Amino acid sequence: MIKQADKNNINNISRLIYDAIHDIANTLTGEKEEKKILETLDLYVKMDINRLSYKNIWVYELENENIALIIAYNSNDIKKLDFPILEYLKTKNIFLDSFEKECFEDEFYIDTVSVSPSFQGRGIAKELFSFAEQKAKELDFKKLSLLVDFENPKAKALYERLGFKDNEILKVSGSNFYHMIKKLDL
Repeated sequence: MIKQADKNNINNISRLIYDAIHDIANTLTGEKEEKKILETLDLYVKMDINRLSYKNIWVYELENENIALIIAYNSNDIKKLDFPILEYLKTKNIFLDSFEKECFEDEFYIDTVSVSPSFQGRGIAKELFSFAEQKAKELDFKKLSLLVDFENPKAKALYERLGFKDNEILKVSGSNFYHMIKKLDL
């Protein structure tokens, strides 16, 4: 069952995020140690406003366990969503004006999709994408977008099967990513 994340039950959410975004988690948290990265991700998930807030996360729950998630939000809100993270990083003496560009104006941006390894290959990711597409349409978006790492051809092939097309190449946290778009019929 897919439902909005609950800030009082973030069990496994940070692990799912970390498993999906790897090095980007270091950039977002200012940490290098996995334990500290996960602790900081927990902090972000519990916040009301930021790109990784529970308000932008939908979890796939099975037997009261968060086994998968999708994080998506309005691309036009990126400055507002990144501000709390940038402010938190200042407390660690990391001063950034912004993060590298991941999306463009007027997109419902899929930031992260993650499925626990033991539940992969069961169509859960496809369900999450379908859910995000429906949510985008409800919010009157004409485009759904995402990034996929050059080093992840398996994911890119899945996104192409789901109707996403290459748009541009962006560099994030030192790696090249395809920015892909799916145009939506309203």
